[in-house]
Amino acid sequence: MFARLSAVLLLILLFTRSVPAIDSPTADANRPPVPTRIDGVEIEQIHGWLANIYPWKYLPTVSTVFPVRSLWGRPNDYQSAADIAEQNHLLAEYGSGADVLEYSPNPGLPDHNQWLRTYFRNGSRPFFVLYEHVFGTRLLPVDGVKDMTLRYNREGFTNDIDSIVRNVIVPFHDRYVTYHGRAVIYLWAAAAMNGDFASLLDEVRAKYPVAFIGSVGLMNLPTDPSVLRTVRALDGFMDYGLYAPSYEEMTSTYAQNSGQWRRMIRRFEAETGRTYLFIPTFQAAFDNTKFTGGEGRTPMYPRSRGEAIHHAERIKEEFGTVYDPIGPFAVFSELIEGAAVIESQCISDTLDKRDRWVGCGTGRLDILNSFFGD
Repeated sequence: MFARLSAVLLLILLFTRSVPAIDSPTADANRPPVPTRIDGVEIEQIHGWLANIYPWKYLPTVSTVFPVRSLWGRPNDYQSAADIAEQNHLLAEYGSGADVLEYSPNPGLPDHNQWLRTYFRNGSRPFFVLYEHVFGTRLLPVDGVKDMTLRYNREGFTNDIDSIVRNVIVPFHDRYVTYHGRAVIYLWAAAAMNGDFASLLDEVRAKYPVAFIGSVGLMNLPTDPSVLRTVRALDGFMDYGLYAPSYEEMTSTYAQNSGQWRRMIRRFEAETGRTYLFIPTFQAAFDNTKFTGGEGRTPMYPRSRGEAIHHAERIKEEFGTVYDPIGPFAVFSELIEGAAVIESQCISDTLDKRDRWVGCGTGRLDILNSFFGD
């Protein structure tokens, strides 16, 4: 579950976490109906970048970003409520407008209880969930690409959304991010949902006031007709992670492909009569070498602070044209893949080198605040 960007890249190639049990009845006649509209915080009214935060342990031995103690007091453990409160202050100081919470409805995983202990009643920051639909799921297989033609998976997906709506969205609707009165749910690897996923999204939207934003893997533009049918059924697009052999190549490829994707969105809009959101992504770096033992993809860092600024500039200049003027999305506290923009310790592993700018301390946050701060 940890090596997410590595996994999503693999999934793209392969394709070209107490809730009811999956096999229990989808609905309980004694349960109250869900509302038809969520009066939360409309995403188009949010100012500032989107901070992707996690309910995972900080494991220094496999991490390439090392948060400061004021934000993560106990290594090899989860963040505390006090840590989250301090984190809320930091995010506000550096211009973030909302959080994107990694969340699995699987009761075998700690996500819901961790957020209940530390986040849901702690502060007032707007948020929406990144639904973990690929790893550690109650679908088949547990990990990896899903065949959404299977009745078992379709019922499981619907039960997961029911759980998210009833356990997260409705209880905390005043903070929950919405799109035209529908609660936003983020699918970080939409292309991993094979088969007739499009009709399932329609069925779920007819039953629950939700909207689905998905990552489509813009570093490798989707062209497969079945993938395009799936992503056309989403309500918006926002990539999870960006990778190329060099940072400048990542910046250039993402900008170019984003322009092409905006043209594809216009085609979708002409075909469906719907409008779609397109939210950009800021990638600070990629480095999972501690987790993989040095195997796999070469680390990607900007060679200088100027390269990271250039990435931010390319995003900012396309606000209102290629991208909707929302965000960007940035990984804040996933510490294993090197992209986290959380305030971090400056130690030997994270000091800048002649050809590698890490931006320890608040270096990454400074750039986000400068270009996208509230």
